[in-house]
Amino acid sequence: MKIPMTLNGQAQLREELENLEISLSEIADAIGEAIKHGDLSENADYHANKNKQGMVLAKIAQIKSRLASAQVIDVTKLAESSRVVFGTTVTLLNMTTEQRNVYQIVGEDEADVALQKLSINTPVARALISREQGEVVEIDGVDQLIRYRIEKVEYI
Repeated sequence: MKIPMTLNGQAQLREELENLEISLSEIADAIGEAIKHGDLSENADYHANKNKQGMVLAKIAQIKSRLASAQVIDVTKLAESSRVVFGTTVTLLNMTTEQRNVYQIVGEDEADVALQKLSINTPVARALISREQGEVVEIDGVDQLIRYRIEKVEYI
């Protein structure tokens, strides 16, 4: 199954992978140093670094798998329209509060609401996909139905 991802998301995963590989090398050095101290059965540094090594190796495998399964989408290369698609940046107007929010619809790995990046798998993003600028979208909130008007769709 392909995992949608923006170019930026792919770059972030690759950077994280590089950092983990550097960390893995440092952990291997620490394990080598701990082995020099003798009896491994009571060597806390050795055991701590072996555990850390296992966690880093698992994270590396996970990232490599995500990258291998990625369907990288460069939204700037898509034919622009007023339709919301993966990777677009959408300006929404809450019809009740008159508050405006701007979100980019991104892959799971790069989602961060604080940075205004919504995962494609969130209810809001799913409700927006294939809708057009000017349309009103209703989304089930915790206590109420929330109505948003799509004010702007940008392919940036």
